Amino acid sequence: MRIKLLLIMGLLPLLFAALLLPVQGRAEEGPAAAPGHPPAAVLLDRLGKEASRFNTLKTEFRQEKHLAIFRDAVVLQGRIFLQKPNRIAWHVDRPVKYSVVISDTTVRQWDEETDRVQQVSLAGNPILQNVLRQLTVWFSGAYGTLLEEYDVLVIESSPVVLRFQPKKNNMASRMVRHIQVEFRDDGRYLKKITVLEQGGDRTDITFTNTLFDVPVESGDFEVKRRV
Repeated sequence: MRIKLLLIMGLLPLLFAALLLPVQGRAEEGPAAAPGHPPAAVLLDRLGKEASRFNTLKTEFRQEKHLAIFRDAVVLQGRIFLQKPNRIAWHVDRPVKYSVVISDTTVRQWDEETDRVQQVSLAGNPILQNVLRQLTVWFSGAYGTLLEEYDVLVIESSPVVLRFQPKKNNMASRMVRHIQVEFRDDGRYLKKITVLEQGGDRTDITFTNTLFDVPVESGDFEVKRRV
């Protein structure tokens, strides 16, 4: 199955797919904290508890892809829907229309160019199973599980800003220099994710108009054409 959105968005192959690669061994040392800040593990535990309190989520996003060889950024805008434990929909609305919906059994994708829906089963596909697992980690708040794969530095504690640097035994380190995550003032959810690649390219994703425990419709998790 060819999922165009994974290539166009730039975020998924780096923030998610790259993070999915197997990690051998265990953390050799604990997460770090800048002077005057609580340890990262303490903040991650607190943030995880806040995130565990909601079951559904709707948020808008704006993604800016900054390529080292170009001056202007590539901008995408759209919406994300989450229904715990394992339904995630990512809809790009502008300037192109693409949709990817991931459940516990399938990945479905639609793009405006072909107006075709493609589907692949997760059964027997460990890579896509890990995609779902990592998406759930980032969007549902199980941040503590990342400590074995990343060195975590506390940049700010109020509001929380954390920097995740792939450990040397994490194959993501070949592509990703670090991932910086900024949380909302109330700590309930992500405000911004920045992915800095080894080659100097950068992806910024900002989340706005985030709503918790609001009704989600069946159409929110369909990959049909959306307006």
